[in-house]
Amino acid sequence: MPTWITPARPEPASSPVDERAALDDRLDYQRTTLLLKCGGLTPEQLVQQSVPPSNLSLLGLVRHLSGVEAWFHSYDGQPDHMFFWNYVPGSTDGFGEVSADRATDDLASYHASVERSRAAVQGRDLSEAVSGEEHTLRWIYLHMIEEYARHNGHADLLREHIDGATGE
Repeated sequence: MPTWITPARPEPASSPVDERAALDDRLDYQRTTLLLKCGGLTPEQLVQQSVPPSNLSLLGLVRHLSGVEAWFHSYDGQPDHMFFWNYVPGSTDGFGEVSADRATDDLASYHASVERSRAAVQGRDLSEAVSGEEHTLRWIYLHMIEEYARHNGHADLLREHIDGATGE
C-alpha cells in the first residue's frame, strides 16, 4: 500500500438531534479525524516516532484505538481478541512494536473493530450496562469521544512532525 486514503469527514449535525444521534455523530467525527491525520502517508511515515523515548506513532494510535473500541464490543456477548495487542508480546496499549509491513492489516483491523462496535451497540439503550460492568453505554460513548479527542491531539503533533501538515 503506497499511502493511506484520506477519508471525507462530514461535519456532525448542527441542528437539534436526539442524544444518541449526537453521540454517534461526534464519535464518528473523531474516528474519521484519526484516519484523516493518517491520510496520504506511507506505511513508513505512519510508524515514525517524534518524541523519543516515547513509542507513540500514528500507526500506534490506530492500533491503540482499535483495541479501545473493545469498550463497545462487550455489548455483543462475543469474546474479544483485542485485535493488535495479542500479537505484540507484553503490549498492554497497542503502541509498541509497530511495523510498516503490517500497516494494511492494522487499518483493516481498525475498520473491523469500529464496525463491530457499531453493531454491538445498535439499538441498545444508553443507560444499559453490561453485566459486571459499572459504566453505562452513555458513559462509554462519552469516554470514547474524550479518548479519540485526546489522541487526535497527539496525531496532530505527530503529523506535523512527519510532513508539516497541520489543521483539523
